[in-house]
Amino acid sequence: MKSDERTRMSFTRGVFEALGGEQFGGHVEPFMLTLESGASCGPHSMSHTGHEFVFCLRGQLDYQVEKNDYHMEAGDSLLFAAQLKHKWRNPSHNVTNALIIISGFAEGEEPHAMHWKKSI
Repeated sequence: MKSDERTRMSFTRGVFEALGGEQFGGHVEPFMLTLESGASCGPHSMSHTGHEFVFCLRGQLDYQVEKNDYHMEAGDSLLFAAQLKHKWRNPSHNVTNALIIISGFAEGEEPHAMHWKKSI
C-alpha cells in the first residue's frame, strides 16, 4: 500500500494510520500510531480479543497492561493477550511513533476502532 493511500484517522493530539488490514480478509490489523507530547488513549482501559504487538519506532510510549507498566523507547517491543485491560500514553515532550499489530481477534470485531475511539 502506498503511503498516500492509507486511511488516516485523526484524534486529539494524534493520528492512526491503517497499514492495509482493512483490505485483508484475515484477522490482522496493522496500524501506525503517531502521538504528540502527552497524548493518550484516555483514562479508561480497553480490551478486545486476540493479541497485540507494539513496536516503538520513535520517542517514548508507556503501556499499562492490567497492573503492569511498560516504559518503551525506540526499538522496544511488547506482545500481550489483548483481552487484558490495557491503555497507552506518550509521557515525553517529543512525538512518538509506534507500529501496532492486532491479530487473532474475533469475527466481526474491529479492534483498531476501539483504539481510535478511545482516543477521541
